[in-house]
Amino acid sequence: MNNILEFSFMWDTFIHLLQFIPVTLFLAIISMILASIIGLASAIVQLRNIPILKQIATVYLLIGRAVPTMVMLYIVYFGLPLLLLVFTDKTGIDTGYQHIPPMVFAIAGLTVHTGAYLTEIFRAAILSIDKGQMEAALSVGMTWFQGFYRIIFRQAALVAVPLLANQFLGLIKSTSIVFTITVIELLGGAKIASVETYRYLETYLVVAIMYWSISIVFEKLFLLAEQKLGIFKKEANI
Repeated sequence: MNNILEFSFMWDTFIHLLQFIPVTLFLAIISMILASIIGLASAIVQLRNIPILKQIATVYLLIGRAVPTMVMLYIVYFGLPLLLLVFTDKTGIDTGYQHIPPMVFAIAGLTVHTGAYLTEIFRAAILSIDKGQMEAALSVGMTWFQGFYRIIFRQAALVAVPLLANQFLGLIKSTSIVFTITVIELLGGAKIASVETYRYLETYLVVAIMYWSISIVFEKLFLLAEQKLGIFKKEANI
């Protein structure tokens, strides 16, 4: 009777798929950084009640959270080149849209989708900080942005870290869909390998272990970040 699992094959597959981990991490990390910038900016716009921008941010939140990640990815992948084409036709300026690599569209789609969720995370974290602290900062001559960065943001970051960790781990898993627009990441590499060998069970078990291992590493990193940021909370309580 043949073995259900061929461990030597699983090891060879693991070694083969290691080359795709940097692609997966690059997609997740860059998308998370860009989404954090968008999310924080959108949260500030809403909290500051900035005219027009607040309405734009509200519409963005509604669309970003309502549309599935894959649909958002397809909209960006097929829609953005069309917009650039129209822009080129209207202005005569060559945008080079034909040469934009699929990786850019993948990052854009993941960023737009994740940014909507991060907006709510940042907004809730900022609102959790006592308003009196900002009032005290303004009373001693700080500008709103100085008070926000030096006092509010650091405390809000501590509140947001656990939620950011969950969102980032979810983003790592979401990178698996970019194979649909020809970006070969970890799951995409596994799909190609499984089709070539017809050993689907072993291949996807290896991929599951790799995603699990990556998640454990980043969980530890976020835990360290949370402990580091906890220093600000202790200092504030002294």
